[in-house]
Amino acid sequence: MNKENEKCKVKKIKHIISFSGGMGSFAEAVSCVNKYGKDNVITLFSDTLIEDYDLYRFMDECVKFLGCEHIVIKDGRTPFQVFKDEKFMGNSRIDPCSKILKRKLLARYIKNNWLPQEINVHLGIDYSEAHRLVRVQERMGPYIYRSTLVEEGKMIPKDFSVQFGIKPPRLYGMGLGHNNCGGFCVKAGLGHFKNLLAGDREQYINFEQQEQDVYDTVPNTKPFLKKRINGKTHFLTLRQYREGLENSELNLTQDEEQEFGGCGCAI
Repeated sequence: MNKENEKCKVKKIKHIISFSGGMGSFAEAVSCVNKYGKDNVITLFSDTLIEDYDLYRFMDECVKFLGCEHIVIKDGRTPFQVFKDEKFMGNSRIDPCSKILKRKLLARYIKNNWLPQEINVHLGIDYSEAHRLVRVQERMGPYIYRSTLVEEGKMIPKDFSVQFGIKPPRLYGMGLGHNNCGGFCVKAGLGHFKNLLAGDREQYINFEQQEQDVYDTVPNTKPFLKKRINGKTHFLTLRQYREGLENSELNLTQDEEQEFGGCGCAI
């Protein structure tokens, strides 16, 4: 067999995009389709079942534009159901929701369907978050995790999709830093939830009720939101925080107004 025929038998590497439904993963998918062709790119989305309705609109338009294969997987539980099952409310340090519904689920699906030499896994991280990619690469071997955005030193704006005729997710318009879990996130801070309350009060109260259900189900569970009041740290439920804001009983410092946070679920 000559070298040319040997090349024909070599299986092309697939490029799996960990697609969150946000702008970064869309930008990484665009880059990969341009570099490797749509037939060699797959977008892989893990659904937490509390996603914002506009995420699905955004994702559908992105997938249609990209023209590549799209796979949706799900554990079947929401983050709140995971909190009850684990008997623990997640917080900024420990996140059973993203660990179970994103990281472990995605890693298991990838391992069950591809060998390390068959794929590159791509994350929607741009150059501003290159440090996060390094940690993933160290942890996820022998699978290769990449970001062409990091490799090329690119920074992605929240309106990146507009140039392709795709309206950005509505949560970005509320001032939220990510488009995951309908705006809910145990790693997000006071500024984030203030913006969610202002942008979609009904959605906020829906999460408030689901959070309270966790506290009612799991005794001695501490809320994840916290605020310094009179020199002491107070843990607040979403309801307490909302009522404090709406009754003008809580004033945020400049630093607290900038507490957005973000899950980085698949990372």
